[in-house]
Amino acid sequence: MSQNLVETVKSYFTGDVVRQASAAVGESEAGVGAAMGGVIPLVLASLLNRAEQPGGSTALWGMAREAYEGGTLANPAALLSTDGAAGSSVLSRGGDLLRSVLGDRYSSTTDTIATTTGVKSSSVSSLLGMAVPVVLGLLGRHSAENSLDAHGFGNFLTGQKASVMSALPFGLGSLFSGAGSMLGGAAAAPSSAATAASTTFANAARTADRTADRAADVVERAAPNRWPWLLLLLLAAAAAWYFLRGNRPPDTAAPVATETALDTTTAVAAAPAAAPTGRYDAASGNYLYEVGAPTELKLPDGTVLKVGSSSVESRLYAFLNDPAQTVSDDKTQGWMSFDRLYFATGKSMLTPESQAQLRNIAAILKAFPNAELKLGGYTDNTGKADANLLLSADRANAALKSLGGMGVAVGRVKAEGYGQEHPIAPNDTPGGRAQNRRIDVRVTKK
Repeated sequence: MSQNLVETVKSYFTGDVVRQASAAVGESEAGVGAAMGGVIPLVLASLLNRAEQPGGSTALWGMAREAYEGGTLANPAALLSTDGAAGSSVLSRGGDLLRSVLGDRYSSTTDTIATTTGVKSSSVSSLLGMAVPVVLGLLGRHSAENSLDAHGFGNFLTGQKASVMSALPFGLGSLFSGAGSMLGGAAAAPSSAATAASTTFANAARTADRTADRAADVVERAAPNRWPWLLLLLLAAAAAWYFLRGNRPPDTAAPVATETALDTTTAVAAAPAAAPTGRYDAASGNYLYEVGAPTELKLPDGTVLKVGSSSVESRLYAFLNDPAQTVSDDKTQGWMSFDRLYFATGKSMLTPESQAQLRNIAAILKAFPNAELKLGGYTDNTGKADANLLLSADRANAALKSLGGMGVAVGRVKAEGYGQEHPIAPNDTPGGRAQNRRIDVRVTKK
């Protein structure tokens, strides 16, 4: 692979591939070719963002090798076929990866490319899903040919940042530059975009964080006789951080989550919701929650839902329907665990029985049109932490995508993965691990 990654990927999408892709998505060859001019650098920029997150380069290195060894490069246009289950699966994984990185900006970004090039947004989404595994396959081939380990792979990607950024067209470069952006600094900022209940609080918290960072840097380079003063500076910065984060003791303060979206507000990883009661079912590998006696929820729009009295639907409805309950500025508060949301083992595919609870959540959101939610994905501690982080994000985005398919407007729900952080039960038993494999939800706006 040449040193210019953008040109290498563009050269792979030859006339034949464009012709096949245009037939698959029902667009003109000129339209597909123009769209790929934005799709390719957008995919590369998103993968660079993922690589700069903690453990990201290792996870992408493994995915790249898998894509290459799995024969993704043999027929890239076949990935757009809806006839083959394998192609559909790879296409879905590519789209899910981009959604986990772009967050709530995914739709607006695809719309920008669509409007500029004259193709449908759905076609742009399909092309993005196809481009992800192809780019990963090319990166996997480069790694294999050059015997790169995860560290060398990460270094190679970092060296491509300038050319990738300069290749972003259609004004997309503005999404990746400046404070709070995905690629604005030497490394991705350890924060994630989420709805800020209090902008003043978020800005003050970031100021305290920067003060602590600067103090730590000064200490690292200071002469011994300056230590007493510098320690005092560190203590002052720590005190400011402690106060602005809500006066929470260190062992309960939530860590800042990795960045997976493109806006500039600060997100804090969700504190664990209270562990619900229930039992572990060895046959399915799931934790079966007790949701209380059957009850009816009469929604403001006349819809009636039959749910458990202690189910997440009942708790969400009670919160939204009670004017006295307000959204907390503390983003670690107010989280509730879904109690009937399950995924295929090790995958982000929702099981069929999960759709019932998601339909109820969609109905509640439609009945409360001003409400907005944040979904948080979690895993147990089985496997590698970086892979778990990606899986949790993919699962949270799968739930988000499902709600969108049920008519929930884009932008009302955001999703983020937190990996194996914040277990709600011990990971040393099958039942505990099953409880930790979950999706939590928090109201961010009423």
